[in-house]
Amino acid sequence: MTAGVSAGLTVWGGRTALVDALSKVDSGVPAACLIPDLPGDRDLEALSDELLDAEIGDVLGDVLAEVQQVLPELSSRGGRLVFLLPHDVALGRPHSTAASAVAGGVLSMSRTLAIELGRDGVTVNTLLYADGSEPAVARQVAALVAPESAAITGQEIYVTAGSGLGRLRP
Repeated sequence: MTAGVSAGLTVWGGRTALVDALSKVDSGVPAACLIPDLPGDRDLEALSDELLDAEIGDVLGDVLAEVQQVLPELSSRGGRLVFLLPHDVALGRPHSTAASAVAGGVLSMSRTLAIELGRDGVTVNTLLYADGSEPAVARQVAALVAPESAAITGQEIYVTAGSGLGRLRP
């Protein structure tokens, strides 16, 4: 479900408000933003083996497949890969065990990809955002996908207007 939303930037997934904000971002190098479709909230007791496979394994598999799909273009010209995750899920929220597991997997995948893809000149960063911060997210993504940002990789950047302050990071 990849869509080109502007010159040089491809976005996969995401809510309409976030995708609309990203539609104004241009990049001088190939760039992709991946926004995983996180599972909804549910009580821990309701997570059967089948749900865990579908809501965690399938989503992480989809993310990896999307990375593999955009990688040839990114690797060809020192591209940029940015993962976008809701900050409250990554930091922990009640009834979001499956979503938090996906967020944790994506965070770990992002760090590993930053190391692996660095040799090809591809940068990989994760931006964690709060609802209502879409314009600030778009500005931060624009900075991360700019040609001048070739040295910024492996970072977790919080765009939350202070809503995550005082919370411990995992």
